[in-house]
Amino acid sequence: MSTAQDQLAGALVALGATITDAMDAAPGFVPCGTPSQVIIDALNTYAAADDAAITQTTPNILAFVEHVSDHRGVTAHEPAAVSGDDAEPFKQVLAFAAEADPSAVTPDKAEWLYRTLASLA
Repeated sequence: MSTAQDQLAGALVALGATITDAMDAAPGFVPCGTPSQVIIDALNTYAAADDAAITQTTPNILAFVEHVSDHRGVTAHEPAAVSGDDAEPFKQVLAFAAEADPSAVTPDKAEWLYRTLASLA
């Protein structure tokens, strides 16, 4: 895994953890489909191992962390030190992203995605 991939993995974990905090702060709340679409797209960018695309994607994910924090009143998580290729939960979300239709992710699957990423924080 490249350094760029490590940085994107860490940013995705931060986003998952921030969204999970927002869900925990408002029981029953699961974000609309946009965050799951963004995460799935970023996971597929990670899997493609195109460092140029990854380098463009990572700041967008970090900006989304701040967006969720600002709009939901929760702390923005910092990127985690994750070696995505070695972490089983990260492998699971990569496999999910490879097969998912981002526009058809159910709230239950989206919640699983966020909480699985958060488990790596």
